Amino acid sequence: MPQNPAAQRRQQNRAETRRAILDASEALLLERGLEGFSVRKLVERCGYSAPTIYHHFRDKEGLIDALLEQRLEVLTDELVRVPLVEDPVQNLRALTRAFAKFGLQHPTHYQLLMQVRGEGDRQIESAERARHLMETPIAQIAQRHWIELGDTDALSQAIWTMVHGIVSLRALRPDVDWKDELLEQSIEGLIRGWLTPKDGRLIASPIRQEKA
Repeated sequence: MPQNPAAQRRQQNRAETRRAILDASEALLLERGLEGFSVRKLVERCGYSAPTIYHHFRDKEGLIDALLEQRLEVLTDELVRVPLVEDPVQNLRALTRAFAKFGLQHPTHYQLLMQVRGEGDRQIESAERARHLMETPIAQIAQRHWIELGDTDALSQAIWTMVHGIVSLRALRPDVDWKDELLEQSIEGLIRGWLTPKDGRLIASPIRQEKA
């Protein structure tokens, strides 16, 4: 049965209130970090009362979890849409590229996702899905004994470090004339430097001259 106009308005108002609180929370987190975030400061920022915020999000931790879940869903959707093939090296290239481009296209969301959380904080479902998607080709590469330098964890950290450096510096230093092909070349350089398949070859990936 279709909702009546009054019920539709109430649902729309709830959605708008929730979105406004989440947007204000994101801005406050980026300014002050998790340690400087409080519901009192959020009330001052968004204009909604503490009871209203608690009504929508239960508590401060629930609010941060909801914000991270929403932003992580965007990243996970980007990764899920990456077409995968049988070769794990090609999949690693494609997923790393998608992860980096998410950060370049959504720098505010990326900064939020990089905020350090406590050890006892609830696991975010979308974060686990994104991590699984990124780690799968690395595990497949490790099973083939193609990692020439370090181990699986070291390779994962090297990829994360490379992506984080490119994304963060592009956001922090917009005055620099960053090369359009920097991301592609960095991905390719890392893969060729760290991996050596048994047959001595890596499936070459053309460095695409495209702007991230």
